Amino acid sequence: MADVERHWFRRVMAQADAPPLYWSEDLQDADWLGAVASPAVVDDAWRAWRDEVAFAEKFVADSPDLGIKGIDRDGTSVELRSVLVHMIEEYARHCGHADLLRERIDGRVGQ
Repeated sequence: MADVERHWFRRVMAQADAPPLYWSEDLQDADWLGAVASPAVVDDAWRAWRDEVAFAEKFVADSPDLGIKGIDRDGTSVELRSVLVHMIEEYARHCGHADLLRERIDGRVGQ
């Protein structure tokens, strides 16, 4: 979710040059393969997510209204209100993904 937050708020809304954190052309499954049972990896992932959420919260708080627009990769404009609704959908969808990552890290299934 750090990369999802990063994409929508830094790249689309703020138009910042912010490359993905966990994906590249060279290693497209880095986000999955990097989920290992290492306290340092987990701490880094939490830090990255918190940093991106903090950026998003500040961006929203500093915005004059929810109608401001950003430009997506395909050149279409998107309003901040649409990004916020989309983020609710993304968090709902990725809750299942988080459970798969947890299973990969701790090996427990069905919980």
